[in-house]
Amino acid sequence: MSQAAFSALIILLVLLATLYTIYAGNRDLIRARAWGELCRRALPFLALLVMASTVLFVRNLQQGWAMLAWFAAFGLLIVLSSVLSVPAEERRAGRAFRRGDYAAAADLYRELVEKRPLARHYAFLGAALGAAGRLEESVEASTEAINRDPEYGLAYYNRALVLRQLRKKSRARKDLERALEADLPRRFRSAVRRQLEELR
Repeated sequence: MSQAAFSALIILLVLLATLYTIYAGNRDLIRARAWGELCRRALPFLALLVMASTVLFVRNLQQGWAMLAWFAAFGLLIVLSSVLSVPAEERRAGRAFRRGDYAAAADLYRELVEKRPLARHYAFLGAALGAAGRLEESVEASTEAINRDPEYGLAYYNRALVLRQLRKKSRARKDLERALEADLPRRFRSAVRRQLEELR
């Protein structure tokens, strides 16, 4: 296999991996037909794809400065696209949640669902409200996420955690089972199974 063919194969593999990564992390946006939001989330991957597709051209340049300029330009593009891929209010809400300021996170997620009423935002609102101890509101927000996207597994998981706190174990078990059947990120599946075992 020639070096050009090998490089083209690598670019094709990067393209396929990029498309799968975008799809796997954003199936809820596809179901909601939130194409603008999906494109926004894809920005860093698209920047990497453009970088990979131009590597053949840059590799043939003989000037060392051209390669350095190419690396610098794409480094900046990838950082910028990463910042732009998530709305500022969502980043602020996520930071508030991670630092344990659940009331502020809930307020920020509430603003977010007013602007972008997506299932994922309602699910995050439900998680923040639950962590803030506002359990009934949390169940309502998670239920709204489920109503908007019945395949969004994280909403079932969040609601099940709150239902357990409310001592509604039968409903919590049903939500955990439904979370496993739905589109739930892999990293949550073992936690769901653990919760189910505890409820038996």
